[in-house]
Amino acid sequence: MRMGELVFVTSNLDKLREAEEVLGVSLDHHALDLDEIQSLDLESVVRHKARSAWERLRRPVLVEDTSLELAGAAGFPGPLVRWLLVSVGPSGIARVAHAFADPRATVRCMACACDGGEEILGLGVVRGRIAEAPRGRKGFGWDSVFEPEGARGRTYAEMSRAEKNAISHRRRALESLKSALLGTAP
Repeated sequence: MRMGELVFVTSNLDKLREAEEVLGVSLDHHALDLDEIQSLDLESVVRHKARSAWERLRRPVLVEDTSLELAGAAGFPGPLVRWLLVSVGPSGIARVAHAFADPRATVRCMACACDGGEEILGLGVVRGRIAEAPRGRKGFGWDSVFEPEGARGRTYAEMSRAEKNAISHRRRALESLKSALLGTAP
């Protein structure tokens, strides 16, 4: 599989834009309404999503998913963050994180390329903390409450797109996947 032949399956145009900026290529993409398994195991979620996308398109696909793990909540919501975000929004995520004595968070993004047989994974991890309240107008999802380490207390939503893309979990996952596809992974 080559990165250029993959169809990025996402309905989130912000994720598509980030992926194209990170990889420096224009990606063919397709929005599919995929059934996602509900699991705290990010790899299981991503592999299932990749196989489902390949079954529908019968073309090599690229999918990704993200896990927001709150230290004070023993890693919850993990890959279920989408549903927490829909239910309570970024300010609710901040309230949940700060209900515990530990507002640290770890973000994991896993990308998977699948050609119907082989599945190749890339993982990106960023540690940080959850802000007490949303800040910033850029980004999407929970970007306004996540302060990555090394960002001088700024949230993703307070950074320019270039600043976020330079350190993001999605960048790290896509670069890891690209290296694995090229056979240059460590």
